[in-house]
Amino acid sequence: MKLYISNYLSNSISILDYKDFKAEEILLDEGTYPHHFCINKKQKIMYLPSSSNGTMYILDLELKKIIDSMSIGGNLSQIGISKEELYISNEDSNSIYIINEHTLEPIGIIGVGETPHGFDFNEKENKLYVPCKNSIYCIDTLSKCIDREIKIDFKSWHIKVDIKKNEVYVSTLDGSVIVLDGFNMKIKHIINQFLIPVEICFNYSKSEVYIADLGYKKVVILDYNNLEIKNKIEINGNPQGLAISRNEELLFVSDTQNNSLKVYNTTNHTFINEIKTGKEPTTIICL
Repeated sequence: MKLYISNYLSNSISILDYKDFKAEEILLDEGTYPHHFCINKKQKIMYLPSSSNGTMYILDLELKKIIDSMSIGGNLSQIGISKEELYISNEDSNSIYIINEHTLEPIGIIGVGETPHGFDFNEKENKLYVPCKNSIYCIDTLSKCIDREIKIDFKSWHIKVDIKKNEVYVSTLDGSVIVLDGFNMKIKHIINQFLIPVEICFNYSKSEVYIADLGYKKVVILDYNNLEIKNKIEINGNPQGLAISRNEELLFVSDTQNNSLKVYNTTNHTFINEIKTGKEPTTIICL
């Protein structure tokens, strides 16, 4: 079982075996600035969109080097894979690019609202949810058409789909987390007890929701059933990325202030270990 962490300022990827917490670092080309990324586990390929030069890089995880790249242009942010297709959000063109994963040929472009930073899939329902400034979009990944759109009075930022309840959690730059019904896109809950909420992840075995609050330098733990605050983890740094181990016993938090990955026990939320990474670690993917 391994963790993959993007190090924005050191242009590198850290790979961590979380059984023994040993880490290695893959150095990328200068100017790559990796942030969000996705991985084809079967092919051992990582896709990295660059917000600085509009290029998508393809990293071979076995060779530990970039084997190809594709110039798209604009401020590329989130990237994801669904049914052998790559989806990439472009904050400059306010759109989602769709590319064939194998041929890298363009499939289509879907125009959305202003500055689509991230997105998340509900593979079971064939939906893609995209948060934009003052709006959230639901896109059908089969027809490649916008299924629903909701206007909101919040600056939405990051998003996470709860596949169990088919709900959509959206962190906003206004200090709130919004919970939507994934079917009709109606707001079910607004949680206002944050400063700068960023990443969100779920622990279904322990009925908990974890939310990294960059502003208050904490990870807030909500009860999954009633969304009340159960606990808080003081990070003593700047929490950005979140990931949970596959057995849901470990919580991983990237700390951009201390350039490290911090590990916590999900049973009692206690600190376990801190592992140094490259400069400004952000996104974490656990495989």
